[in-house]
Amino acid sequence: MNWQALYVYGAGRHGKVVADVVRAAGLPGFAGFVDDDPARAGVGVLSAEVLEARRLSGDTLAVALGVGENSAAREALYHALKAKGVCFPVVVHPSAVVAPSARLGEGTVVMAGAIVNPDARVGVGCIVNTGAVIEHDVVLEDFAVVAPNATTGGGSSVGRLSRLGLGAVLLPDVRIGRRVEVGAGAVVTRDVPDDVVAFGVPARAVRPR
Repeated sequence: MNWQALYVYGAGRHGKVVADVVRAAGLPGFAGFVDDDPARAGVGVLSAEVLEARRLSGDTLAVALGVGENSAAREALYHALKAKGVCFPVVVHPSAVVAPSARLGEGTVVMAGAIVNPDARVGVGCIVNTGAVIEHDVVLEDFAVVAPNATTGGGSSVGRLSRLGLGAVLLPDVRIGRRVEVGAGAVVTRDVPDDVVAFGVPARAVRPR
């Protein structure tokens, strides 16, 4: 879809990185940030109300999701804007490697140096962060996050709204459930149920999330 302006929604720390990926990818029409926090309003940062006024004026708008720390908030933002006709491009840094047979859902961002290998399926609104590896036949469900330098083995899966932490390793064919937080440096050797926090080597569920 063609759009007249592309905004990064979220002007915080993650949003700055997303904006750099947008610029590096050469996506057309980048026009700055949108943020709900009035303290961030200023040059190059619009409020949600201004964005809505531009949409109502007839502009075709695109948004790259710059909300990184809270996947539930990212999901809610996606659905709210999608219902209003805003489009969500896939944003891939030019230094990332994405196999032709991999599928990336709209609103997904693939950061610098990441690898997405053949027949991987990455859902809507996912984050494949700097240097992360998504091996062949991996499934990332919608709004999942794979943190910098984390690695997913072939045939594994990460559930909806789950996060694989910094440098964590998910062994082949192992499944992480939905709404799971896997800690930094963890090695996930067996399936993890929904709604838990897991960490360690090997990773174990330590408390409900």
